[in-house]
Amino acid sequence: MNTTAIAALLLAALTPLTPLPQTPETTHADVADYLERRFEETRVPGAAYSIVDLDGDSRTYAYGHDGDGDPVDLATPFLWGSVAKPFTATAVMTLVEDGRLGLDDPVTAHVPGFTLADPDRSDRITVRHLLEQTSGIPEGTGITDRTEHRDDPYGDAVADLAGVEPFAEPGETFEYASANYLVAGAVVEAAAGMPYEDYLREAVLDPLGMTGAVTTEADAADVPRGHAVAFGRPVPIATGFDQTGPSYGYLGGSIEDLTAFAVDQLGDSAVLASVSVALMQTGAAHVNDTVDYGLGWRVDTRNADLGTTTVWHTGAAPGYSAGVLLLPELGRAVVVVQNSYGHFQESDLIGTMLGAVRMLAGGVPAEPESDPLYPSLLIGLCALLLAAILVIATTFRRINKGRARKPVLTVAGAALWTLAALAVAYAAFVLAPGLAPSRAAFFGIAPDVAWLLTAVGAAALAVAAARLWAAAVRLRRRPVD
Repeated sequence: MNTTAIAALLLAALTPLTPLPQTPETTHADVADYLERRFEETRVPGAAYSIVDLDGDSRTYAYGHDGDGDPVDLATPFLWGSVAKPFTATAVMTLVEDGRLGLDDPVTAHVPGFTLADPDRSDRITVRHLLEQTSGIPEGTGITDRTEHRDDPYGDAVADLAGVEPFAEPGETFEYASANYLVAGAVVEAAAGMPYEDYLREAVLDPLGMTGAVTTEADAADVPRGHAVAFGRPVPIATGFDQTGPSYGYLGGSIEDLTAFAVDQLGDSAVLASVSVALMQTGAAHVNDTVDYGLGWRVDTRNADLGTTTVWHTGAAPGYSAGVLLLPELGRAVVVVQNSYGHFQESDLIGTMLGAVRMLAGGVPAEPESDPLYPSLLIGLCALLLAAILVIATTFRRINKGRARKPVLTVAGAALWTLAALAVAYAAFVLAPGLAPSRAAFFGIAPDVAWLLTAVGAAALAVAAARLWAAAVRLRRRPVD
């Protein structure tokens, strides 16, 4: 699952307008204390994190418990969400270095079946456009977050793009869409001549000693339950897995696995030439005033006042969130995995990681602000549910009172009530869940909202049924003389 368009808005909201105070004496212990305080404040049940310093002391820590109640340790597997994207970009760059792939190759040169509803545009989409998120493929295509088993997962997903309308010319506009990286995974499969997950292990994971990485359905079976957030509290949920997910959002592993990747991207890489790493970490697509997107990385000037760029990516899958945040000029990094994720808690979770990396750079972290929409939405949905119940109760209480003097008004009133109720039910059952990658993902990232919407939708249908029944009963009666 990806983190989706929301992350770009969060970047703007979390970026300070003026430089924050600096505390150059910040120690690793200070960063660790900050992280664990934030875990408590955000009610994260379990986490693990690394504070990396290539020129000094690097340490890795475990915190809390997993969704099955067992203590988190350094070998506990987590899902990393969209942190999978820089891994995919790394796999692509190994193929580029081997001469089996070119960044400016059209996608169709490697995946002939790739097309959108506008073939002229899709024929001009290149591998670079995919990695920079400038292909014109929109978010919300419906090809991600599919947890059912498929024999040809990449082939099926790419085929389902044929009816998708591109939103812009290739290379013209940045839009964060996990479908870009799913297609990039299909390109890797074609260029490497083997399943994506096999090539990723061969070219990236095994050379870095990432033996605990989660890349398949079988691996995912060993991942403990993560946590969704319902009414402000963590709730254990089952962990799903998309077979195409390792290329965009369902890669996973232990904190030690993810730290190995961070160190490789921060120092002398064991899998890529330094020029390839530099290219990945160079901003190419404009995101906002402080952030550009490179090849699988966000390149950020938020800590420029501390003498460093910040190269990072965060991610989330139902029940989990993670981040790798590099300070290239300082040779430092923060790596965090958390077994909690909620759509409305995303700013808090990302803010924890951004705050920690600012501390490591020698600054004072900004305190993330909670999303005021979340409690307002819960209150509004509860009020709507109670109103529907009240309408139903009032309708039944009055159903045996009076007779229909004007049948036209009775029919018109019932029709209006029915249309309004059906509109509410449609919004609850179709429109709102359609904003998430899938219905399962919707219940995974916002279960309380999903439950309340389901109840509101059902209550709306009950209102329609009650009003129609009441109208029918009254119309069967004779008017009073």
